[in-house]
Amino acid sequence: MAFLPAGRALLLACFVALPLGACVAGHADTAAGRASLLATTVSRAIACKAGSPQRTTLDRFLAAEKARGASDEQLAAARSAYVTISEAETINQDIRPQPCTAEERATLRGKMNDVRAGRFEAP
Repeated sequence: MAFLPAGRALLLACFVALPLGACVAGHADTAAGRASLLATTVSRAIACKAGSPQRTTLDRFLAAEKARGASDEQLAAARSAYVTISEAETINQDIRPQPCTAEERATLRGKMNDVRAGRFEAP
């Protein structure tokens, strides 16, 4: 029996057992964790037709993180997390669509209004 390295096994477990953003968002006190939560929110809003981000959303989020004191390495990790989670959520939604309730759609609309206004504290 072949064994997966611990990191790969953990990553596989995250993809199978949890919503994709939860794999990184467990550390919501980090720039990467906040980026993951933002990506999950934005991806779900798009899937639920509850709003779309602006082209500059990621750049504005990274600027807000820099203002919070994030280092260049933390900003790079946040960018990577956002892009990775966004792409994975899109693929996941295409493979296994998850329906949206009216309540979820309304909640996401409110969150997307905050995102478009540049308020990233709690996406």
